[in-house]
Amino acid sequence: MGRTILPRAYKELLGMTNLIMNSGVNWTIVRFTAPKGTPKKGNLRVGFFGTDRIGFTVSRADIAAFTAARLDDDTYLNAAPAISN
Repeated sequence: MGRTILPRAYKELLGMTNLIMNSGVNWTIVRFTAPKGTPKKGNLRVGFFGTDRIGFTVSRADIAAFTAARLDDDTYLNAAPAISN
């Protein structure tokens, strides 16, 4: 959808993603669609765009918690999981 509605933003996103993926360092890109200022729910759907059913909204607190947990967990090393509540 972003490719059609916001093609320049989509192209910029691809450029940033490619830069990280080809940097030669370990990486994880946490993807989400609609962050909300709601309290942490703790129940996350985690998957990959295009292959898994991912919801639309996610709390900013859950984004922070999921991202921080990646620091000592290599489950999504060199991957770009998408999250939602």
